[in-house]
Amino acid sequence: MADTLKVLITDEDPDSRVDTRKALQRAQLVVAGEVGYGTAAVSVALETRPDLILLAVEEPARRPLETAEALANALPETPFIFYSSLNDPEAIRRSMVFGARDYITKPMQSARLQESINTVLLQEERRHMRRAGQLTGAEARGSVITVTGAKGGIGKTVISVNLALALQRETGRSVVILDGDTEFGDVATMLDLAPTRTAADLLAVVDRLDRDSVREFVDAHSSGVHVLAGPVADDGLVGWGPDSLRRVIELLAQTYDFVIVDTAGSFNSTVRACLEASTLTLVVTTGEVSSIRDTSIAMRRLLGWQISGDRVKLLLNRGSRANGFKLADLQEAVGCEVFWEIPHDGKMAVAVQFGQPVVESGGSPAARNLTALARRLAGTKRSLVESAEARTPAWNVLARWSRA
Repeated sequence: MADTLKVLITDEDPDSRVDTRKALQRAQLVVAGEVGYGTAAVSVALETRPDLILLAVEEPARRPLETAEALANALPETPFIFYSSLNDPEAIRRSMVFGARDYITKPMQSARLQESINTVLLQEERRHMRRAGQLTGAEARGSVITVTGAKGGIGKTVISVNLALALQRETGRSVVILDGDTEFGDVATMLDLAPTRTAADLLAVVDRLDRDSVREFVDAHSSGVHVLAGPVADDGLVGWGPDSLRRVIELLAQTYDFVIVDTAGSFNSTVRACLEASTLTLVVTTGEVSSIRDTSIAMRRLLGWQISGDRVKLLLNRGSRANGFKLADLQEAVGCEVFWEIPHDGKMAVAVQFGQPVVESGGSPAARNLTALARRLAGTKRSLVESAEARTPAWNVLARWSRA
């Protein structure tokens, strides 16, 4: 990608163009030009040769879409992003048909705009590399789900462990938990697991690791989930920097279908590295005033870090029976909707004490809830393992039974 990105604004409404220009300037992007629809748009585009075209689409949509088609004919290698006040599925579908790489709804937010432009241009760069045969050996990558929160004691690790076990049980895919708490990691303890090696051992050789050798540092839990445990020494992970953490996450993502990252109860540079390497981030909060306040601050920090909003989901852990707040008030205070609620369940605390995740015993409200969350994140409404067994031919089931 070019060092200085030039963006052409194509919009018939002068007021809308001003708002879009300001959003681009706040995102520190260069405005190559501003123009309306029709032949003028093609002339300016050929003259300025932008890296990307922002094109406004409002009803009636025929003229802006015709302009998009003419621009695509004139500059076939230049990607488009459409923006509009319309947010219905049909408008989005129509824009995709006419070549849009992304679709942004108004009001235009600079962070969202910058994230969209960077993503689109990165995809274009990869598309060109594929055409040139430069990505034929690229590694596949699993999903990285980071569970984080603005403070300790809100149930992050409990959720991480149960989610990992539920994902493995419901999908049958490979799952690893990375204990990313560099000081007080408790993942192994909550699984009643005595690790043979920890992340501290891995750190010493991180520069020499590959997707095969990283497996030497994980332990297998009886559930089938693998664990890269946190340090047991008093000094934690001395020297565990963001770059090293990103490399470890990437190697794990090349090796496992799902990587669950449990973080410390803070939003420092280490946690930021986890979030930037993640497919999805679950931000955990409780109903306590202090947790809501800290989560609100954390969400603003995520915006400053330019972590895309569609990669961040708010998770409410109702760890106690106290309900001294309204859900609408919490969402207003934090600035986003609650994606998932985990109900109060007395069995959760008991399970933690015995090192037996609640989803292993099943049947309790929290177990059912976390299983449903795992299915949601895996993109299915039912167990993929049960579905596979249901499709097994009867003769095969009988054969397995007779051998048993």
